[in-house]
Amino acid sequence: MKSAIESLMNERGRLRTAHEMLNAALAEEVRDEAFVPFYIAVADYMEASMGRLHDQDVKMLQRLAEALEPADAEEEEIIAEVYRRLDGNQAHLKDFLACRADLQSAGASAVGKFEESSRAYIDFIHNRMGHHAPSTDLARKIFGEDDWADIANIDQGYFSKEQALYESVLQTRPGSVPLGQEASEYVVQYRRDKG
Repeated sequence: MKSAIESLMNERGRLRTAHEMLNAALAEEVRDEAFVPFYIAVADYMEASMGRLHDQDVKMLQRLAEALEPADAEEEEIIAEVYRRLDGNQAHLKDFLACRADLQSAGASAVGKFEESSRAYIDFIHNRMGHHAPSTDLARKIFGEDDWADIANIDQGYFSKEQALYESVLQTRPGSVPLGQEASEYVVQYRRDKG
C-alpha cells in the first residue's frame, strides 16, 4: 500500500499532466469541434481534482496555524500567501467551470471563450500555484505520516472516481495533442500501475 504522501503526490501528478495536456491543446494551430469532448473531460477532471486540492490545502493551513500558535509575523505571512493563492485559484476555477457549462450547452461556438478562460487559468496555475517552498518547508518540519494521511484524506471511493475522470481525459485527447515528455512518462507509469 502506498504511503499518504505517495498517494497525494500521485494524485497531484495526474492533475499536473491534465493541465499540461490542456496547455498543449491550446497551443495547437487547428482546434475544432473534435476538441470539445476533451475540453469538457479536462474541466470535469480539474473540477474534482482542484476541489480536493483546495480542501487539502485549507486543512493543511489550518493545521499549520494550530501547530505554530503563536505564529510569528513571517509564519503568518507564509500562511496568508497560500490563502491568497487559493482564493485566486477559486476565482479562476469558477470562471473555467462556467465556460465549461457554456461549452456543454453551446458546443463548438463556446470554444473561444473556454480557451480564453483556460489560458488564464493555466497561466495562474503555472505562476501562482504549485510548490510554495516556505509553506512546504514548514509543513515538512511539523507534520508526520499520520498528519499527511489525515490531510490527504485517502479515500478509495474518491480515487476510483478521480481515475475514471482521468481516463476520460486520456480517451478524449485529440491525437494531435502531445502528452509532453513528463506527462507521457507519467501516463505510462499510471497505466502500468492500473494493470
